[in-house]
Amino acid sequence: MIAMQYQIALPDHYDMNLIRQRVRHNGTKTDGFEDLLFKAYLIRENQGGSEGGNEYSPLYLWKDSPGMIHFIWDGYYDNIVSSFGRQRIKLGIPVLWNLKKNF
Repeated sequence: MIAMQYQIALPDHYDMNLIRQRVRHNGTKTDGFEDLLFKAYLIRENQGGSEGGNEYSPLYLWKDSPGMIHFIWDGYYDNIVSSFGRQRIKLGIPVLWNLKKNF
């Protein structure tokens, strides 16, 4: 199992509703994707404080690497690259996986 995440730092004045629309429009494109067990589209929104700016941070949990490699190198990740530039992808190995069926 492999966890994959990339963080996209956005300007403080960035309209985060654009990210919400993006997720609504594109989020289902990976439904049923090979080896994909779980996905979440995380958003951090600056509320005028000094704790950091806006951020869009997709998170994926993959059963195995072939589906993840297909996602990254066969055009699916290109949508992120063309919109925000190439992001550093963080990978991790989950120690425990226990999501209920009715999440």
